[in-house]
Amino acid sequence: MPLYFAAHTTACLTKQALRQLMLELLGSGTPKVRRCVASQLGGRMLTEVEARDQASVERFFEQKRVNWEWIMRIDLDGREGVVTEE
Repeated sequence: MPLYFAAHTTACLTKQALRQLMLELLGSGTPKVRRCVASQLGGRMLTEVEARDQASVERFFEQKRVNWEWIMRIDLDGREGVVTEE
C-alpha cells in the first residue's frame, strides 16, 4: 500500500491534548497511521500514513478535523545505507 507523510500545525495544544490526538490517529482503521512524531515547542506534527491514494489521506484528516500543511507520497525510502522503492 502506498505510504504518505503529512505535516500538521499543532500550535496551542497542551502535551496531553497532543498525546490524545496522536493516540486517536494511531488507533484509526483505514487509512492506517503508522507513526506520529510531534514537537510541542515547535507546534508541528508529522504523520506517516498507509493509504490507497492521496485523496483518501485528505478525506481521513478532514473527517478527523485535523488540518495539514502538505501531504507527500513516498516513492523512495532510505534507511541504514539502503534505498528501496516504495
